[in-house]
Amino acid sequence: MQNFDGKSVFITGSGSGIGRATAVRLAASGARVAVHDLSTEAARETCDMIRGAGGVAHEFLSDVSDVAATRAVVAAAEAKFGGIDILVNNAGTTSDFCTLDEVTEEMFDRSIRVHVRGTLFTTQAVVPGMKQRGGGKIVNVSSISGTVGNPMATTYNAAKGAIAALTKGWAKELAPFGILVNAIAPGPTITPMTTNRLAPEYFTERAKQIPLGRWGTAEDMAGAIAFLASPDADYITGQIVSPNGGLVIT
Repeated sequence: MQNFDGKSVFITGSGSGIGRATAVRLAASGARVAVHDLSTEAARETCDMIRGAGGVAHEFLSDVSDVAATRAVVAAAEAKFGGIDILVNNAGTTSDFCTLDEVTEEMFDRSIRVHVRGTLFTTQAVVPGMKQRGGGKIVNVSSISGTVGNPMATTYNAAKGAIAALTKGWAKELAPFGILVNAIAPGPTITPMTTNRLAPEYFTERAKQIPLGRWGTAEDMAGAIAFLASPDADYITGQIVSPNGGLVIT
């Protein structure tokens, strides 16, 4: 397991799912974690898990798509920890799971607002401090939907594809400042977002299509994020790493 002693991490949407698993993993490896979420209760639960295991965590609340509010909590986290070394842009919302002709402006706006606007302006808020400190790591959470596309997921495909594109552009722009930018593109993953909206039999049938024979877990994704945020990935930037059990091999 990587060593994150002395590192401060800001993780959006870390009240559950991949964000929570990442927060717990990095805290267990020595990081001080800014647990960000829209939900006070969810953020507090993650913090309690980390503190209960002897780690350091503080909660920061905002709607990631509210630029002013998110800038304020980033500033508060920087003041609390003395800076942010690692940013994980994880906050997201579910796919609308409908046909193209059923997509509404509201669906599109919500997906872009949370995924793209949230990722962009949270990163914009964190980067100046990283430049001052001489570098940092940014890991974005895209999706297999954003790299190969999925039917019935127009707005989700668009938003997650945009995150992949932002990752590549930022990697080139920020490399001179020692800031490395990568993303993960999870394949089918069991999180509250999926279990709350999919029938149990869907998980069984979908697993048959995955070479490794199972869905990914939040902890699987946290492992990939931890690697990209660690010194082991100091010569990796602009990459989209897809933990997907072999479902897509490129």
